[in-house]
Amino acid sequence: MAKRLTIIRHAKSSWEEPDCSDIERPLSRRGLRNAPEMGARLAKRNWLPDQLLVSTARRARDTATLIAIEIGFSREQIMVNERLYLAEPSEWREIISALPGWISHAACVGHNPGITELANHFGDALIDNVPTCGLIDMTFGVDAWANLFTAKPVAFEFDYPKIPSQ
Repeated sequence: MAKRLTIIRHAKSSWEEPDCSDIERPLSRRGLRNAPEMGARLAKRNWLPDQLLVSTARRARDTATLIAIEIGFSREQIMVNERLYLAEPSEWREIISALPGWISHAACVGHNPGITELANHFGDALIDNVPTCGLIDMTFGVDAWANLFTAKPVAFEFDYPKIPSQ
């Protein structure tokens, strides 16, 4: 059975409240538009992960919730994972490699630079920066999550809000 991994960078956050802690920063107006837009794009593709893992940051949780609404994914199925907050590639590897076998499609919402570094681990072309609310959707011909990091994806899609909707 193949494994599918989608990594999503949180939508644009607001910097309007200078005293707000990083972890509690909300989405900006643009972020509040982009997250449902990307969710609608994913819904058109019948995109529905088995598991949605999300950073504890408010901007990541809000991004995941807005996408979940658009794809008809139950908010109760969203798993907040404190290790995804500003996760480095090594942390991503540990989390993804430990996913249970019953999951065939996992999606994770996190932050840069980890998202871009993770995308570049798998992709053939260098991505300078995964923009806010950008996503990388990959399918692998492996049967265990632990084998993902030694494999190349058989399908690799990079999408973000400024790419015209298809």
